[in-house]
Amino acid sequence: MTSTPRTPASTTATASTPTPGAVALPSPQDELAAYLAAHPAPAAAVDAVIRDERGRLLVVDPVYKAGWDLPGGMVDDEGLVDGLVRELREELRPAALRVGRLLAVDNVPATVFGRALTACVYAVHLPHPVTAKELRLQQDELRAAEFVPQDEALARLPERLRRRTAAALAAERGSHTAHLLDGHPAPLDERDRRALLPAPAVAAAALATDPAGRVLVRDVREDGEGGGEREGAGWGGGSPFRLPGTLVSPTETPAEAAARALRTQLGHAAQGATGRLLAVDSSKCPSGGRTLITHLFAARVTAPRHTTPAHWLPRTEALRTLPTHEARLLRGTPARGDE
Repeated sequence: MTSTPRTPASTTATASTPTPGAVALPSPQDELAAYLAAHPAPAAAVDAVIRDERGRLLVVDPVYKAGWDLPGGMVDDEGLVDGLVRELREELRPAALRVGRLLAVDNVPATVFGRALTACVYAVHLPHPVTAKELRLQQDELRAAEFVPQDEALARLPERLRRRTAAALAAERGSHTAHLLDGHPAPLDERDRRALLPAPAVAAAALATDPAGRVLVRDVREDGEGGGEREGAGWGGGSPFRLPGTLVSPTETPAEAAARALRTQLGHAAQGATGRLLAVDSSKCPSGGRTLITHLFAARVTAPRHTTPAHWLPRTEALRTLPTHEARLLRGTPARGDE
């Protein structure tokens, strides 16, 4: 075995000190940057699945090609989400938008367009209610934009994009990201395939009532954390009020999730753990079609202070203003839900 020559001790301390007139060698970081700049890369495209409050999909009619399309476009030298936000703001000019989860990644081989293409589809949320007429289209890019039922949207899309979009919509109903090869599911072993099966979303909510029988609700318009939009978006049905609640994470029970919602959404108003299970309800989400199973637990809370986005509503008013699935849960409980 050949040993590596050792650096003389007298030169060790000065080995990194440049000598006068020496040419500085590129750093590993500089070498990596140069390599990446010259490396051939696939083209990247980003599309958006955008629904209105009725669950209809937004499709657009591009000026530069035949057929309808999803909103989106090609990515420049930027991040995928950055490119999608830029394209949507340029082409649709929405009042606001929020990019949600990645629904599909489609690897299109170079044999199709002459260059490999990676196409990503994201869920994107616009403030509801929204109509196509409220969008200000970039006239040199888009002829029209329409919200249409899902089946009609798929029928309008070209075949390759139709396959990709259908897989993205299936992923939207489940809890996975579709991995595709030219719109077809990538080969997976059986264990991975089982892990991608769609499953119902599970939520937990807490019911607290005062001595007068009023119900404690939170106002999602005043909720600083936006819980009404992020946690169970699409099930609110436009209602400003929700019961304290949240989606159940994979590492907790529904009772633990309900207790967490009381702590995070009501803060100091929450007192102790939740009580007994009062009701369980299953409902279809109008946006995406995924089933939501909600567990309603009894809870005791102190009177919320004015800084808490929560209110006591008479039971009849709560039944009238809560989302349909929460009103149905409340209707199945006694007039006094606390214990």
